[in-house]
Amino acid sequence: MLLRAYLPKLITALFGGLFIAAGIITFNDAVLFDRIFLGVLIFTAVICRKDVDVLGVIIIIFLTRAVEELVWLHLNESGFIKLLIYLACLSISFYLRHDWASKIFLGVSLLTSFIEIYWLSIEYDPPEIYWNMILVAITLISRNLIFSRVSITEHYFKKFQPKSINLDWIIYKLFGLSLIIQIIVVLEYVVRHLFDLPKLVIFYYASVYAIRAIGTLSIWAIFNESYKQLAPKFLKA
Repeated sequence: MLLRAYLPKLITALFGGLFIAAGIITFNDAVLFDRIFLGVLIFTAVICRKDVDVLGVIIIIFLTRAVEELVWLHLNESGFIKLLIYLACLSISFYLRHDWASKIFLGVSLLTSFIEIYWLSIEYDPPEIYWNMILVAITLISRNLIFSRVSITEHYFKKFQPKSINLDWIIYKLFGLSLIIQIIVVLEYVVRHLFDLPKLVIFYYASVYAIRAIGTLSIWAIFNESYKQLAPKFLKA
């Protein structure tokens, strides 16, 4: 009885502390943090391989990180590529317009598109805000995949019986928060370069801490929520 009552809380506290410590210790080592993040994803996917709901969330998160890495490795700043990026951002934000976040992104995409054209017309060397726009677009897509996970699973994998779990909503909200942070950084870029304010880097630097905090919270949520899904099976009398 005591084991059932206190073990979940002890494990939550222990691993919560460990993940926070990992986030702090690896702050200056993004590669190590990414390895820890991917390690937790893979470990959780293995132990929850029979849980279609947890596994579905993990697959979406993994694909998000994989796409970000692939885009970063193959990205260049040619005018044609930037045009494709902004057209994609506009298309994605319009297609996902049912999401309040996409409405904000649509406005930002229109704004930055016009500003990029203006900078091109005056031959100004623009900041690389297109990378932040890519991150927002990927996050917006991932957020909507999380939202639609149950219906997608039911449609393509008919033998499973998926259901919405708490991890869905935690990651959904974290994706939304990450998206807003990136949008604020983009707007700060725009203001800084339009009005020649080189010292306006408040959100530029603060976003590093915020994104790392979101990543750390995501690790904890993935482990903790998956443990909650499995705990009843392990603690059966």
